[in-house]
Amino acid sequence: MKPKVICHMMSSVDGRLDCDRYTPPHSGKTFEEASKVYFDISLKYNAQAIMLGRKTIQKHYFPNCFENATYTSVKSFESYVGNLLSNRFTVVVDPKGKINYDDDKADGENIIAVLGESVSQEYLEHLRQMGISYLFAGENGDNMSLALEVLQVEFGIEKILLEGGGIINGTFLKEKLIDELSLLVYPGIDGLAGTATIFDYVGKSTDEEPACGQRLELLASEVLADGIVWLRYRFHKQTRCCCYIDY
Repeated sequence: MKPKVICHMMSSVDGRLDCDRYTPPHSGKTFEEASKVYFDISLKYNAQAIMLGRKTIQKHYFPNCFENATYTSVKSFESYVGNLLSNRFTVVVDPKGKINYDDDKADGENIIAVLGESVSQEYLEHLRQMGISYLFAGENGDNMSLALEVLQVEFGIEKILLEGGGIINGTFLKEKLIDELSLLVYPGIDGLAGTATIFDYVGKSTDEEPACGQRLELLASEVLADGIVWLRYRFHKQTRCCCYIDY
């Protein structure tokens, strides 16, 4: 068994994630004012944790990278339970252990780090000194199915909001681990090719189809304030890939 995963995102109408590039809403409000509804909905889901990728965490919370003069290999890959006092947790996917933390919380939520087996013993000591929990997601830290199992069994998490960025969302999509999509479409445009999108799976070849075998059922649609549209979908997964439509 694994926790229920709801991918909860806000994007521009062209599916981009860099909110600094969005055109302003017609309502006259700032992006910060209009986008508050995203965080309100996040709390209403009553999930035990949100999950974010390393780049998102470093952009918004902890910009510095961990540096150490020595490197000692890790020999035991057991999970560590640190400070878990908050009502909700922030799960950070950081396979190589790059983030240098100066707090055990992000927005008041205790952090659980998801790591790969190549991190150093010095980095684990940094996390323990900060009181930050951690677990291992396989050799490369990209086995999200394993990470979800550990989060449920060892941390008691039954529902997770996957809140990006696009690369971690793409990994979950490829592994067919997303149960629902909660998408707020913000009335602004980015327009630049190559900027981050909702799902950015990094494949080994250009012919990979990470969404293959998955179909979306519309659960609800709602027009919110300031022209924001909230779309909710359920994922239906098939064992056989049927990506092509016959006309």
